[in-house]
Amino acid sequence: MPVREPAFPERRSPGKWRDAPKRFLRGQSTHKILAASLLLVVLAVACGTPTLPCGTFAFAGTPSGNHVDLTVTFNFNAATCGAAACTCNTICYIQIIRVIDRDTGDFLAPSTEQFDRIVTGGTPTQNGWAVDRIDNRTWGYYARFNDGTFAPYLTTGSNTTAAVLGDSPGGWPARSWFDAVSVPVCIDAAAACNNRLEGYYYWLFVTDNSGNAGAPFDEIGVTWMQDSFNLAVAEWNTDAPGLGKHTFPAMSPLP
Repeated sequence: MPVREPAFPERRSPGKWRDAPKRFLRGQSTHKILAASLLLVVLAVACGTPTLPCGTFAFAGTPSGNHVDLTVTFNFNAATCGAAACTCNTICYIQIIRVIDRDTGDFLAPSTEQFDRIVTGGTPTQNGWAVDRIDNRTWGYYARFNDGTFAPYLTTGSNTTAAVLGDSPGGWPARSWFDAVSVPVCIDAAAACNNRLEGYYYWLFVTDNSGNAGAPFDEIGVTWMQDSFNLAVAEWNTDAPGLGKHTFPAMSPLP
């Protein structure tokens, strides 16, 4: 029997992660971004060339106290991006996140493992990202159990069924910045588009002076997010063997 996870185990809720964001943070030297870099990050959100998804995205998100309940939905259609027709029977997600203390510029993380795989040493738009996975899970795909099945808050998709990601991030300190890129990917070995990335979807929210989450912002991902995604995946693959986890295969965006 697979080990069951609670609903939304990726959630950084006060009950589970209350102290973690304060404990695991990038400090001085190369692990801290300057205020000027944070400003560049903010400006970059509204800049860049939009990517062309191979299908259509839909986003719904509602603040609830210190967290946001949200879903990202993706309907695959290769023709949307000019790709060759492909029948994929399993579409899931890889999600990367970045959490920033807006007062100090520190990167925050919910656990030691995620702290260790935060991207550093790149540009302001690339630094701070990490693959979004709870500890003790061997796959980097969002919500995937160790036995290869998926938690109920992740509905895998296909050519005829939408892939739906559910998340409920929260519990971060007051005045935090939380952003994410959700990336649907085909993991059907029989498909011509196996291990192809089908789109990039970006969303973010910030917490106010009381720690309450604001309304989320969302948009189709832009091209600089592809580089951020690639670096976060590379960090996962670097750490994975020593932690007994699966590395990601070589992946590339459609078309």
